[in-house]
Amino acid sequence: MKKIYLLCLAYIYCLMALGQTPAGRTVGTIVADVLAQMPAQNAEQYNTLLNDLVSTKEEGVFQLIKMINPPGKGSNAQVEYALNGLSCYVSAEGQGANRIIVSNAYIKALDMTDSKDIKAFIIRQLQIVGKDEAVEKLSSLISDESLSGPACRALVSIKSDNAAKALLNALATATNQKAKKDIIEAIAEMQVTDAEGKLLAILNNDKDEDIRKVTLYALSRCGSKASLKDLSLVAEKAGYALDKSGATEAYIALLKRLLDKGDAKDVARAANDLMKKAEKAGQGHTREAALQILMSANPGDVLKLLQAALKEDDRNYRFAALNFASEFASGNMYKELLKTMQKAQPAVKTDITNWFLQECADEKKKALVGSFATDIFIEQLGSNDMVLKKATIDVLVRIGGHKSILALADLLASDNKEVVLMAKNGLLSMNGNISAAIVPVMDKATNDGKVAALELLAARKASKYGDIVFGLLTSDSQDVKAAAYAALKDVSTSGNLSGLYGLLEKSDASFVFPVQQAIINSLSEYSVDKQVTLVINQMDKTSSDKKYLYYPVLAATGDKQALKIISEGFKNSTGEAQEVAFRSLLDWKGIEAAKDLLAICKDTGLSTYFDRSLSGYIGLVSNPQIKAEERFGYLNNALLLARTTAQKKSILIQLGKTNVYPAMLAAGKYLDDTSVQQEAAQAVMTIALANKDFAGKNVEDLLNKVILVLDNPDAEYQKQAIRDHLGSLIPPKPFLLPDEEKKEGYYILFDGTNMDQWTGNVTDYVLENGCISLHPSSAHGGNLYTKEEFSNFIFRFEFQLTTGANNGLGIRTPMEGDAAYVGMELQILDNEAPVYSNLAPYQYHGSVYGIIPAKRGYLKPVGEWNYQEVIANGDNIKITLNGTVILDGNIKEATKNGIPDKKNHPGLFNKKGHIGFLGHGSPVKFKNIRIKNLK
Repeated sequence: MKKIYLLCLAYIYCLMALGQTPAGRTVGTIVADVLAQMPAQNAEQYNTLLNDLVSTKEEGVFQLIKMINPPGKGSNAQVEYALNGLSCYVSAEGQGANRIIVSNAYIKALDMTDSKDIKAFIIRQLQIVGKDEAVEKLSSLISDESLSGPACRALVSIKSDNAAKALLNALATATNQKAKKDIIEAIAEMQVTDAEGKLLAILNNDKDEDIRKVTLYALSRCGSKASLKDLSLVAEKAGYALDKSGATEAYIALLKRLLDKGDAKDVARAANDLMKKAEKAGQGHTREAALQILMSANPGDVLKLLQAALKEDDRNYRFAALNFASEFASGNMYKELLKTMQKAQPAVKTDITNWFLQECADEKKKALVGSFATDIFIEQLGSNDMVLKKATIDVLVRIGGHKSILALADLLASDNKEVVLMAKNGLLSMNGNISAAIVPVMDKATNDGKVAALELLAARKASKYGDIVFGLLTSDSQDVKAAAYAALKDVSTSGNLSGLYGLLEKSDASFVFPVQQAIINSLSEYSVDKQVTLVINQMDKTSSDKKYLYYPVLAATGDKQALKIISEGFKNSTGEAQEVAFRSLLDWKGIEAAKDLLAICKDTGLSTYFDRSLSGYIGLVSNPQIKAEERFGYLNNALLLARTTAQKKSILIQLGKTNVYPAMLAAGKYLDDTSVQQEAAQAVMTIALANKDFAGKNVEDLLNKVILVLDNPDAEYQKQAIRDHLGSLIPPKPFLLPDEEKKEGYYILFDGTNMDQWTGNVTDYVLENGCISLHPSSAHGGNLYTKEEFSNFIFRFEFQLTTGANNGLGIRTPMEGDAAYVGMELQILDNEAPVYSNLAPYQYHGSVYGIIPAKRGYLKPVGEWNYQEVIANGDNIKITLNGTVILDGNIKEATKNGIPDKKNHPGLFNKKGHIGFLGHGSPVKFKNIRIKNLK
């Protein structure tokens, strides 16, 4: 209903005043003019058109209805759009008189057609526009199972006393099970309380599972206390399980509904009984639902019920009770639960603690709990139960405050490494000054505690305590020492530079890097120019054998002068100094270093640096922030120098991301090199498909070559994408029936221009270059069905398979369920794919799946179009593939000695149903689809 109202609001936007029928124009002319201008360009034109249409009164509606084509006879999009708009237009406030005219016109129009589809469309309009005047006519249609659903939904939309009475009367006389189900669903939606007696009678007498399920749902929405006993009994028969019968759910829903209506006493009694019986039956979820209802019915007993639940062994039940009690939480409840927690076993303490953690997600509740619970939780930190300790730390973190910080900081002195880790992680999450609480604990902490404390000081950038970190650089513990060095970069400032310089020049090799990082961070307080000046000044004071230690610091500045110093250092150094200079070039963030790295690649005397230099160069010039044309130039330089297959592959991948024509041509040169062929093909394809303006013989030749060489799991899909791209310059022409087929009575189901006659998975089955193309987004790809149902027919179509493709043609099938069993499936399969080498004969292409095998060997090669004709005439099925009859059999004869695949095929002998393409996770294409009905 909500969707319909929103649609109406869209249609009546910017309504204009109604006028008289435009002078000099007949009804036919007005209707034709309106259709010719739909859809309108703007709201003003739209409302003008509808205003004109309203002026035609009943006759305009009749003419439009007569223009609706039966399924398979043409598109109805414009007519349906106009009628939908008219319905919503006259449903607007102030349109009462016009609404009645249109509604009555629809009522009369229902007798003007024999098409069930058109009748259903008209009923949907009455769902929008109709009121009590439509009730009688809608009521007369409920007995028709193909119209009962739309008719009942329209009555629900009318939602008047008369509509309710109509549903009640229809229920009393219903003989068709589908119609009966539709009526009950409508009664449930409208919550027709007067239906309770009839619904109870159905519940107690009708054995149809679907009817019973929907009846239970209806009683849960319409029933009173009088229904409690009956729903209790069906829930008991279901063992109080939440099963497919819906019995227990309905009983629970009725209890909740009655509670909302104020029947607390009776509901409490019933919920208490249900809770006990569900426990006995071992149905935990039902028991939990009953507890929730009981708490809501008796708010004063919530604490008592909760404390009783906390004595249970079932942890799920305990936590469910805590969650339900949250709605009724108060300061008194919190205090009582804290008392219970203090006396409880660790598992229950943990549950209550975790519940308090949830409660404290609310700021007001957190303030209340923190005011009297913090000390209790701090005391609980002394527990040896690690799960409880973790939960307690979490809740103290959530509560926060100075007391909590001090308590968690004290845990850093624990001799248990796991406790130290939990405390550290908790403190990391807390607001407030944790550093001041950590420092006093460090003296008494174990080495694990000291490491954790150093990591916390670093995380909080606690430069105030930098001296403590510096002091631990000489620790006897290697772990503490390493943690202190690692913390330097976060606690050092420009005031520490002098000490850091000395440290850098004296440190062991293993600690050089963290000191360099500390210097870089400390220098960041200054401008780039000053950073470079300070470093150069220090280098001037440093012995020549230590200067190279400052190259990484210079590299971090990104300054051109710094780059020159590093580059000169690389050229003029050897050994470790040259290696550090080289690594500094690799670490350079800007494109400026590309020239130096490329020069190293070209210098044959520096071959030991070639691989790393080229890799660094590729990474540097692949930055998408660099203009595409420039990136191509850089990458092409690298491609000319590349030595290994891996290097060439890396460059070709990046070329594909440039999206420029010369990169496509450059990659195309490698299509014959089998070692990098796939990367080259992907690059060419990616660029070409993204640029429709890249055309001409060069592009066509390259793409056709790519089709030949592509070899990966998605290759067939990619090849088809390329074929589509190559063919995209020529719009597909609509498929036209041959004259002979026209004479024989064939009509088109798909002509390559629209999918109006199809429904189902229209997300994965899409219109593409004159074909219905399946691009499966899931393991199966879903099904696409004809909107129309067929009985006996000749169905002709063309299809194109991909490697390993698996699809199916469903016939005489409903839209729900597995068509191979609830209807009949004619297999569509790449028979030659190795993965299908061990199938049963009745599973190959053209077979009546599981029933009659088809001849093999008549499919065209993968990627070519196949032509197939299917004749379904009674129990006789005949399939002709590419001019050869591959199956001609009788399903009754084939199953006279039992079903060949030993499975249940309840829909095998359906008299009619939809035709559908049945996806099995493979890309497949279909086109030129037509059909002829047989008598």
